[in-house]
Amino acid sequence: MSRPATFLVPVLLAVAAAAAALAWNERQQLADDGPIVRKEALLESENDGLRSALDAAERKASAATDALRRGEIERETSAIRELPFKHPVEYAVLDRAGIRQVVAEKLTQAYTDQEIQDMSTGYSALGLLPPNFPLKQTYIDLLGEQIAAFYDQHKHTLFMFRDASLDNSQNRVILSHELTHALQDQNFGLAKLPLEARNNDDREAAASALIEGDATLEMSQYMVKDMTWKTFADTATMSVTQSMEQLRKAPRYLRQMLVFPYVKGEQFCMAAYEDGGFSELSDVYENPPTSTAQILHPEKYFATPRENPIDVNIPDTTFQGQKPVADNVLGEMGCRILFAMSSDEATAEAAAAGWRGDRYLVFDRGKTLVWHTVWNSKAGVEAAVSAMMGRFRNMTFVRSGDNLSAGDAAGRYVSLQITGTNEVVLTLTTNKESSDLLQQKFAMASHG
Repeated sequence: MSRPATFLVPVLLAVAAAAAALAWNERQQLADDGPIVRKEALLESENDGLRSALDAAERKASAATDALRRGEIERETSAIRELPFKHPVEYAVLDRAGIRQVVAEKLTQAYTDQEIQDMSTGYSALGLLPPNFPLKQTYIDLLGEQIAAFYDQHKHTLFMFRDASLDNSQNRVILSHELTHALQDQNFGLAKLPLEARNNDDREAAASALIEGDATLEMSQYMVKDMTWKTFADTATMSVTQSMEQLRKAPRYLRQMLVFPYVKGEQFCMAAYEDGGFSELSDVYENPPTSTAQILHPEKYFATPRENPIDVNIPDTTFQGQKPVADNVLGEMGCRILFAMSSDEATAEAAAAGWRGDRYLVFDRGKTLVWHTVWNSKAGVEAAVSAMMGRFRNMTFVRSGDNLSAGDAAGRYVSLQITGTNEVVLTLTTNKESSDLLQQKFAMASHG
């Protein structure tokens, strides 16, 4: 790698000469001035000038080196992923505040503050988040803390953290991951995927798992190819020094859904890769997965016929003249997290595995919830009902035929009605009368 060093010599010499000239002028001024105070001030000024010059030299040298390394990483990433760059990648460099600002702007472009608060209300009604949770600010804090680079499929630009020098092996690995997103965008069109499906979190998470799993699989191969003792050292250093405060403070649902696309997505992509390499994985973009169930169980996606999620169709989503503040699909991964909050991981995973489809509606600022779910068998229904009841384990349920209900002193009334073919409709509201009305209107939703 002598070429980058040779290329940077004129830059370093020019800055060193400028720093020396600055220091010589200040020393001459220092000799002419008598007062000690003036001399101390000039010495401090000289030190500041030298520090600024050296900082500028280091930044300029690092930027030049990084530009050369970016080209190398682009070529290596393209070769590993077996996709061409159809045009040059656009880069932008940001400091940590700039990254937070871009994240905030992206959220604002995609959703209004009210829409984000309504999402939070919906998650809270299900039991996934605390009431009145500041979802937007938490996302900004989480992503602003963690991001070293990210690709924007709308601006077709790869943003890099200014202090993430490519001298660091781990930063080169991260850049290769993000360059895979640029390859995906240029070859498949990321905007075609449902990455911002407003009323189907499950489908959005599945699409995200495809692109992040793909990039993580490529990144793993790049890391092995680039593996040195320095890579190990850089990885260990990053693990120790990277700020994780916001991630540790985040609710379980947010933590696990942030990790899901990378970990479970890579496992899904590996299933395609083992069948036919990256070429087989590229074919998946023509008909991407539509549920987290397909990501968690790749055999459901690759089966003939494919096991697609069952859509719960509700033509009229109003209740007592109100439109829902949240109308969404939780999916198997969401169910797994929800069930694990009142059970052990193995039991929650087994119960969620029976998921075939769902849809939830939330009214009255989160006080009223109806959640219509579809399961794969009678056994799946029983496991789901047991898991749902776990959230309300302090309540005593009364059974009447296929209906289970319970109330508490806090003014909550819960009903679980087993209906149709392997379906369960959960309602949570403030009284039995409202619960009965919810069941009457939403228990017989059609399937598509």
